[in-house]
Amino acid sequence: MRRTLALVLTPLIALLISCEQPTIAVPPSPTPQPTYTPSFTPLPSPTPNLEATVPANVKATVEAMPSPTPIPSPTATHTPFSTSTATSTLSPTATHTQAPTPTPTPVPTSTPTFTPTHTPMPTPAPTSTSVPTPTPTPLPTPTPTYTPSPTPTRVPTSTLTPSPTPTPSPTAIRGVPVTSASAITSPPPSMVGINTHTDAYGTGADPAMITLGPKVGGQPGVTPYAGKHSMSFEVYRHGTPVLAPIDMVLVGFQNDNTYQIQNGQKVLNSGLQLFFESASPDWPGMIIWIYHLYSSPLLLGHYQNPDCGEREDWGENVQAQGHLYMPYYDYVTDKGNAGACQALIGYTVKRGELFGFAGTVPLGAGTHSFADFGFKVSDTSENPLFGFNPKGLPASTVQTGNRYLHWVQPGSFFYWKSYSPDAKFPSGVLAYPFESDGYQLPAEQHDVNFKYTPRK
Repeated sequence: MRRTLALVLTPLIALLISCEQPTIAVPPSPTPQPTYTPSFTPLPSPTPNLEATVPANVKATVEAMPSPTPIPSPTATHTPFSTSTATSTLSPTATHTQAPTPTPTPVPTSTPTFTPTHTPMPTPAPTSTSVPTPTPTPLPTPTPTYTPSPTPTRVPTSTLTPSPTPTPSPTAIRGVPVTSASAITSPPPSMVGINTHTDAYGTGADPAMITLGPKVGGQPGVTPYAGKHSMSFEVYRHGTPVLAPIDMVLVGFQNDNTYQIQNGQKVLNSGLQLFFESASPDWPGMIIWIYHLYSSPLLLGHYQNPDCGEREDWGENVQAQGHLYMPYYDYVTDKGNAGACQALIGYTVKRGELFGFAGTVPLGAGTHSFADFGFKVSDTSENPLFGFNPKGLPASTVQTGNRYLHWVQPGSFFYWKSYSPDAKFPSGVLAYPFESDGYQLPAEQHDVNFKYTPRK
């Protein structure tokens, strides 16, 4: 009886187990995982007293039944993980689902044996050995290898063998373009005694008027008036002798001396202008213009003839003769009874010789004594200001003259040195136009009425 009952119940219990047995479905991992085999711990088979619990009629029925053909027990299946090397990207712990079971490669497992009982047995939950999440092998962070830039190989500088001082080049002179007409080929070989009286410089020329060489010169910090094309020397008193900076020839004059009556007093405004052309091979063709003179020993009739002195008006009744060099043009004239002044046109004065006396202009409640020097230097380029006509003069007047002459800045274009009869002047260096460093003219030449005798 016991054997028959066992034969009947055992297949039924096995069938129930096969239907309820969960299949662990593991989603395919993009990264292969190590294989593991789930282990099942079979429950111990209880040994119930079956005969005591089975009714008599059931026993009789079962005993009368033929012996059934044993039904083979189904084999539990599971889906294994494929074996491969784990990578750094892993799925979390597999989620058990009732999804359809893919066809796996079966792994042989042992078939657990269950002893049938009258009470349906709960499906034994498999003791799942959790799949350990493999710790990804960290990829080594590459340490950047710094390859320093190769230090460039220095090209050895050639060692110059000391050699004798070469002949100075023509461009070495300060501020003088190579195209100028200067005979200077180098700065003075010695600067002893050169440019020692820059304190005598007054207001320089307007930089806008300078078209050759350095633009700025004169006393620093003093702004010239617009159109000024000369530099003042501020060492003179009224009637002080003015000396020639270079050998030069008188080519023209304009007598602009005037006066005003202020508070019953006659106030002089010295405006005599003299024009010279260089007679030195150092500066061929250079023009020297001097303004604000009181008088000159080269005008024999000046302040000697009543018709050649000063006038009260500022009109056009000026006396002028010879070649005059204005800011934007030059021309030849003879007007205003200029003959009364008896100018020694063509007379040559040597460097350091007397050619005029400093004048005075009104300055507020007082006066200001000085002399202005302007220099126009010849060049191969045209003066861009030539023919400029701000006063609206006739075109026939402003379009005359030499368009290749340029105003320069006297304080920075030239080198200067004090004059004395035994002084040696390097090529191109000009003499200061005043007595200095102990040099004095003869006493009679300090008299403003001193006049030269015409040379034969």
